[in-house]
Amino acid sequence: MNSIICPVCAEELKEDGRSLRCEKGHCFDRAKEGYVNLIAGARKNGSLIGDNKDMAVSRRSFLEKGYFDSLVKELISIIKEKNIPCPRILDICCGEGYYSHKIKEAFECEMYGFDISKEMVRLAAKRKNGCEYFVANLSRIPLKDKSTDIAFHLFAPFHEREFSRIIKDGGTLITAVAGENHLFELKEILYDTPYKNDERPPETENLVIKEKRKVTEKIHLSSREDIDALFRMTPYYYRTSDRDKEKLLSFDSLDVTVDFAVFIY
Repeated sequence: MNSIICPVCAEELKEDGRSLRCEKGHCFDRAKEGYVNLIAGARKNGSLIGDNKDMAVSRRSFLEKGYFDSLVKELISIIKEKNIPCPRILDICCGEGYYSHKIKEAFECEMYGFDISKEMVRLAAKRKNGCEYFVANLSRIPLKDKSTDIAFHLFAPFHEREFSRIIKDGGTLITAVAGENHLFELKEILYDTPYKNDERPPETENLVIKEKRKVTEKIHLSSREDIDALFRMTPYYYRTSDRDKEKLLSFDSLDVTVDFAVFIY
């Protein structure tokens, strides 16, 4: 717990009953699920920030079926190679906590996860897996400078300043982006001229890419519900017309390529 700082004054937050409190008196109560909302000020409520409850539940249901477990295995492999005794690990933009949960199962570690969506963090905290989850903004991560051994960041906005600040010197950031063929079969259904992804890593000056790995496999989506859940997890959902979205309604199952580019900084 000694890594978390106050989002108001940046002093260390310490346990105080069911709350976290800093020396200057700023106090943040734990929700009944165990997470803490560390977004300060007018946006603290968070009810309209990030993914809503239906989206969070849909994503959890999809991931729990193991469709992206090839990526989970790669994350575990990379962390294992670092060979750090009880590392402090951060799941950046953790969503409903699937990846941090799997890593916590695989390692003796100090695990943190945060997301701007309160609904996502609520689901993550319900796992009761020993991870410390909190609601926070990517542009102001409430962790101490140079406090994190390994951070992973999957399909989310990149914030070099904050990532550089919280990761220890010699530490590791793992970033995953969509590979060139990711969900290509889905795009073939939706669009007249489907395109491949550019697979470029986020640009950075302070962090150095040491390695790139590819994770690719074909998965079988066994229901219309799973097809829809996967589609809603992508940025394509918000860029596709209602007319084109209806093209998916005729499919009760689908074989689709999942293709991830994993960059190790």
